Amino acid sequence: MSICSLIVYSRPEKMEAISADIDAREGCEVAAAENGKMVVLIDLPSRDRMSQTIMDLNNIPGVITVSFIYEYFEEEEPKDPVSEEA
Repeated sequence: MSICSLIVYSRPEKMEAISADIDAREGCEVAAAENGKMVVLIDLPSRDRMSQTIMDLNNIPGVITVSFIYEYFEEEEPKDPVSEEA
């Protein structure tokens, strides 16, 4: 499990469209937005998907930059191969 927060800086006139684009993505939510700055929360099952999503946000037309603020990461525990007997 990987949860992170970002600040997305955008052109103010494109902020509404960018915010809608981000909210439409799996695991993404714009928590606050003002004057071209958005606080974005992402909750995805793996770091690989998290990294790809952050790179994708950088490529949205009108986004100036994305600043990584915080990450919480927890590896899933491997499944125990011991089977239960009845």
